[in-house]
Amino acid sequence: MDTSYSCEDVCEAPAKPIGENGGDFEAVLVDGCLGFGLGAGNAALILVAALCASPDLVHGSVVAVSMALVAAVALRVGQLACDALQSGAGRRATLAVQAVASLAAMGALGFGLPLAAASLAGVGVVATAFLYGRFLERLARRALMLVFDLAFMYVGVMLLVLSQVGFWYAYAMLFVAVALCAALSLLFSRKPYRYSDLVGAEDSKRRSIKVKGNNHTLLMLGFMLGGSLLAFFLGYPPDVALVALGASVGLAGIFSLLLEQTDERTYKEALKKSPAFAAALLLLPLPAVPSGVQLGLVCLYTCFVSLNVIVLLNAVVETSRFDMISPVWLFGQEGSVFFAGIFAGGVLFSAGGLASDGSPSALYATCVAAAVVCAWMQIRVNYQIYPFEPVIETGLDDETRAHLEYEGQRKTLWQQKRAIACERYGLSPREREILQILLKGRDAKYITDTFYISQSTAKTHIYNIYRKFGIHSRQELLDFIEDIEVPADEEAAGGLPEDASASSAL
Repeated sequence: MDTSYSCEDVCEAPAKPIGENGGDFEAVLVDGCLGFGLGAGNAALILVAALCASPDLVHGSVVAVSMALVAAVALRVGQLACDALQSGAGRRATLAVQAVASLAAMGALGFGLPLAAASLAGVGVVATAFLYGRFLERLARRALMLVFDLAFMYVGVMLLVLSQVGFWYAYAMLFVAVALCAALSLLFSRKPYRYSDLVGAEDSKRRSIKVKGNNHTLLMLGFMLGGSLLAFFLGYPPDVALVALGASVGLAGIFSLLLEQTDERTYKEALKKSPAFAAALLLLPLPAVPSGVQLGLVCLYTCFVSLNVIVLLNAVVETSRFDMISPVWLFGQEGSVFFAGIFAGGVLFSAGGLASDGSPSALYATCVAAAVVCAWMQIRVNYQIYPFEPVIETGLDDETRAHLEYEGQRKTLWQQKRAIACERYGLSPREREILQILLKGRDAKYITDTFYISQSTAKTHIYNIYRKFGIHSRQELLDFIEDIEVPADEEAAGGLPEDASASSAL
């Protein structure tokens, strides 16, 4: 792999993430909100413009699902080519692909080729994610959430504006935004940001945590997002549907900003457990309500799903930073699942929307099928993947905490048992750090403050340790480590197995 790109690939990471102090304001605003936000938002706007430029709903449906399919394939290809894309030449190629794909998408849109425009926009958004991936993972949590919130608000506001002007005025505004994004990306690529060391594909694969719940969540939200296409099949003029969808997406960004002022654990837990319920509540009544209410239900549905997607995007970036996984590799893996879900949902909802024109019962069948699929995936996420008992215990009494502290600080024998458990059950470097923290009686808030991650991300990593050990609570964790058998020769020698000294120093 080419390691001669610049000092940014070899410098040590700064003490604090980007955005922890006021001096980082320009980086967060220009490179995060404008650079990445415009790149991702413009792709969504080009897709909507391509939908509106399609001659009929059939062609529009093909355009929508084609973009999702192209993006899913491009993300998977990027994952396979992770090492090449992280080299100096690879980063320059990614920058070129982002600019060329976005400008070519605008050219195709101007020449009346909506399918080509949407497909090129899909390639552009993937290139944007790969180009800014390492920057995003270095952002502080609140700065990262701000970037995603403003990206959704940008899409919402632009949809509202573009729906009120003629095609060529809208085209000119969007072209300026695409050109500005290309210029900002060029300037961004020349900045000497201090990143952590490059992580290759093999290391990323080894450090990644194979949790089925992650993929089911990604697939479910992508599938649900495809339901937003129903707005175009309800008989409303395209500009009305655009205004409605724009307001929904923009409000999701605003709600996310407001929810950040509340208890993070509470609202993220509520969002994670309620997508299937929201799908049933908002989709099942759709065929039976008056036409004037249908669009309102679709808007509420779109806003709720978009809010979940914002939380999901933050979690993916946090996972990349926390587990020291290449963002190119992780975005490729999890992004391809997400866009595959959009493709599947787009196919189902488009087929149901088209069939409902002559048969209202087709819309009802589509909504029922979607609710059933969401319920199945929700069950997989909530009840079959994670333990039943809570892993974040609050309000520990002094006696319990003292016991945990005592057990977590036992001498050589305890360290041996912990090291053996880490090796035997394949804990990643980060999981070993968290295990030691848990054995010292620390809670999820301590993990959150130590690693600059959200409580929901900390909870997921605790789940992963419990899953590997086959346990469900902190007391079971203490008993599990206590029951580890230490070979007699090691116990007599008082030495630690290989890697134990590193673990005990964490």
